[in-house]
Amino acid sequence: MKKFITALLLLLCLTPVVMAQDEAENSEPITVPELFYGTRTINFQTVRQIGKKVLAYRISHRFGSFTDDALYNWVGLDGPASISFMFDYGITDKLMIGLARDQFQKTYNGFVKYNLMDQQSGGGSPVSVSLYGKANIISLRPPVGGFNRYESFSNRMAYTAQILVARRFGDRFALQVAPTFIHLNLVDLAGDKNDILAITASAQVMLTKRLGISGEFSYTLNEYSPVPERFFPSAGVGLDIVTGGHVFQITFTNSRIINETFLIPYSRADWFKGDFRIGFNISRNFWL
Repeated sequence: MKKFITALLLLLCLTPVVMAQDEAENSEPITVPELFYGTRTINFQTVRQIGKKVLAYRISHRFGSFTDDALYNWVGLDGPASISFMFDYGITDKLMIGLARDQFQKTYNGFVKYNLMDQQSGGGSPVSVSLYGKANIISLRPPVGGFNRYESFSNRMAYTAQILVARRFGDRFALQVAPTFIHLNLVDLAGDKNDILAITASAQVMLTKRLGISGEFSYTLNEYSPVPERFFPSAGVGLDIVTGGHVFQITFTNSRIINETFLIPYSRADWFKGDFRIGFNISRNFWL
């Protein structure tokens, strides 16, 4: 797996060097059009910015597991669901912020994403790069008469930081990798580590201007749990449908968690055993 991740990084870095040999020396750098349909692939952020003075409202929904008595529960549609409500706003064309509320652990979160550079053809930057940071607050109530693991407010906090690096190949394919650092102020088991290193990979194939296929995958790089077999790499695929200011996506993921801070380390379902969930994402942009 680590060799595969290294190969992805080399592909992003070396391909433009080879292609640059064919560019004219006096050509002017031209910014490559938007690499992705939206600011997220399925659950993970992309390098794309929302745009100055644009407000986006997004709903993400995951149904129950496919393996939980699939016929009786109608392939998970009757099962327990997970949902997230998100608001994003573009302060400038390079800086956006967001607020969200997730059903998982009744979490509130806020993020900042800043675009460092855009991919350019004709001798400019070979990749697009953005910085992303998120803070989470778990709002679960303490148990009645039991041990309160959230007696200290700091125990409710968790954080994510990423460097998003993406490149568009041709007119229809975009690839992104993101070194990721996650810090959890409170962990489940005594032997669990608070700091988690991971890398995510996201891709999108644009079949037409309004139809595409997205995929994403995460892999943790350090052993953060004394019982690693409890968790599996998160993975998902989605069908993207773009209609004006809306982006609608049908998803298949192996976790009910939507927030990457908890999705990356705590995915408990094995995709290869058919343990995945149907879901959808829908977003709407408003130009203010």
